[in-house]
Amino acid sequence: MPHDLSFSVLHDYGTSDEGIVVPVTLSSGDQSVDFTARVDTGSTFCVFKRAYADILGIDIEAGHHVRMGTVTGGFDAYGHTLTLKLLGYSFDVMVYFAKEESFTRNVLGRRGWLDQVRLALVEYEGKLYLSKYDEAEASS
Repeated sequence: MPHDLSFSVLHDYGTSDEGIVVPVTLSSGDQSVDFTARVDTGSTFCVFKRAYADILGIDIEAGHHVRMGTVTGGFDAYGHTLTLKLLGYSFDVMVYFAKEESFTRNVLGRRGWLDQVRLALVEYEGKLYLSKYDEAEASS
């Protein structure tokens, strides 16, 4: 049986090998920083470079400490509740910053972002469709 879904946003991320990349703004108080991040459905959390916390004036070690595991080992990160903006939406969420400056990835994970949206991907065309989870949708 077919299912119909409707989405408010269409983002063309292209078909390069860079992955599913979206523009992001992180805000803390009156400070903000813009960058790109990859959608990573395998990541539990939204994790960003330490440099962005430094730009926002955040003492990362004052946040919620977690040890994150990867297929190649692990790393320490610290969580802070910030405003995450992307593709016209705004979310107040816990995001994590890697402790080590050598961590260079920015990922949007399942907790804090993906759990608040409806998402569809057409990888062949490089298209991401997005709506907030609680927005009205058409389905059958």
